[in-house]
Amino acid sequence: MATATALKSSPLQPDDWIRAAFARLSTEGIESVRIELLARDLGVSKGSFYWHFQDREELLAKMLDRWEGDEIAWLDDTVVTPQAAARWARFVEHCADLSCARREAALRAWARRDERVAARISGIEKKRSAHVSSVLRDIGFAPAAAESWAEVALLVYLGWLDRATRDLEFQVSGRGLSQFLSDLILAASARSSAATAG
Repeated sequence: MATATALKSSPLQPDDWIRAAFARLSTEGIESVRIELLARDLGVSKGSFYWHFQDREELLAKMLDRWEGDEIAWLDDTVVTPQAAARWARFVEHCADLSCARREAALRAWARRDERVAARISGIEKKRSAHVSSVLRDIGFAPAAAESWAEVALLVYLGWLDRATRDLEFQVSGRGLSQFLSDLILAASARSSAATAG
C-alpha cells in the first residue's frame, strides 16, 4: 500500500493515465495501451502506474467505465433540452467530432476481440438509438417508424464513422455526418408523410 508521502512524489493522477490510454487507443489501437508505452508518453517510470492501478486490466476497465459514464451523462444532459431540433443538433455535433469518432472506431475494433467491450458498446448504442427515436417522435414520426428510422440513422453513423476514420480523401470531401443524417431524416419524413397521406 502506498504511503501519503510516496503518493505525493507522483504528480500524476489516474485521469492522466486514462487520458493517455485513450490517446493511444484512438491512434494505435488497444495493443498499444501498454504500461511501459503510457509511462514513456507521460514521462514517468513504469512504477508510477502502480500507485493508481493494480494492473493493465484495471486500467482497461476504468477506461470503459469512463467512456460509458461520459456517454450516459452526455445523453442524459441532452434529453433535458426541450426542443427536438436542438437535441438532434447536439447529438450530430457530438457524433461528428473527429476526435470522438477516432475513439469510437478504436473502441469498436477492440470490441471485435473482447465480448465485454462489445456488450458495453451495445448498451450505449441502444441508448443512442432511443435518443434518436425520441427526437423523431417529437417531430411527428409514429412510434414504430421512429424506432425503425433511429436504427437506420445509427447504421448511417457507423458507416460514416468507419469511412471518416480511415479515408483521408473522404475526410476532405466536405460532406459531413450532419449532411448524411439530414438527408436521411428528410427522406424518412417524406416517406412517412406519404404513407400517412395514402
